[in-house]
Amino acid sequence: MSGLKQKKPRSRAVTIFLWVCLIAYLALLLKVILFKFDFDTIINILNDQDELKLTRVNLVPFQTIRFYLFSGRVSDTIAFQNIVGNIVAFMPIGVLIPLLRRDLSLKFTFFFSLALSGAIEITQYLTGLGSCDIDDLILNVLGGMSVSLILLLLDVISFVILKILKASRKKSRKRS
Repeated sequence: MSGLKQKKPRSRAVTIFLWVCLIAYLALLLKVILFKFDFDTIINILNDQDELKLTRVNLVPFQTIRFYLFSGRVSDTIAFQNIVGNIVAFMPIGVLIPLLRRDLSLKFTFFFSLALSGAIEITQYLTGLGSCDIDDLILNVLGGMSVSLILLLLDVISFVILKILKASRKKSRKRS
């Protein structure tokens, strides 16, 4: 059914290009999330045990999202940047993983997004280079899955359209 599931031979150059894209994306993601500070600040944070004690942790699902949306203590701009930023940051996963695997496995994309986001959140907790928040994990996975779901929907739509076109061609041939 799926165009991606029909594994036609792919050039080595395309495969290498996709891997380079994934590696570049992951490097950029880590830079933006973990290494957003200058080198000296990162070293100071890593060496400061008091900073590690102050690392913010939220394990209550939707607590931070509700705070951003309904508390009135955060500007709409900050709330938007945080919520949408966490979703958008993981959207490339929803494209790159299906392209690399050459199928639209929602389960694999889900677990890849979950593992990557979980690793980042745990790293933030252990190093103090950010806050560890279950809502970030939820929004990150939503970002990866949203693109995969859109691709799957487009794949199903194209499959249905092709079936309709084939059926109409058969009918027009029978009339001739």
